[in-house]
Amino acid sequence: MSSSADAVVPVLVVPAVLVAGTLALLGLDAADGPTQVPLVMRAMTAALVAMKNGHSRSAVQRAGQGVLSYPPYAVLDYASPALSVLHGISGYEIEKAQPVTAGPPAR
Repeated sequence: MSSSADAVVPVLVVPAVLVAGTLALLGLDAADGPTQVPLVMRAMTAALVAMKNGHSRSAVQRAGQGVLSYPPYAVLDYASPALSVLHGISGYEIEKAQPVTAGPPAR
């Protein structure tokens, strides 16, 4: 059975690992971006809490695999402004096509 402690554990693990663990492993350079380590630790902790509460390993794995569809959206989200600037600089335009009608021409 899940409890309030199960909900709080992953939330408390992040600051502890972020502040203490990442700084201990990487020093002050950790502030430059390698915060992926605590995020992975948080995901692992959440998975362990889910398995402790009776979810099977395969169910936790399937839930994690659904997340893998999001990185392309993140890449396109960051690339979109750069592509817009490139489009503006290049001056590329799409010409408007004439509409196509079906059947014989109207008189």
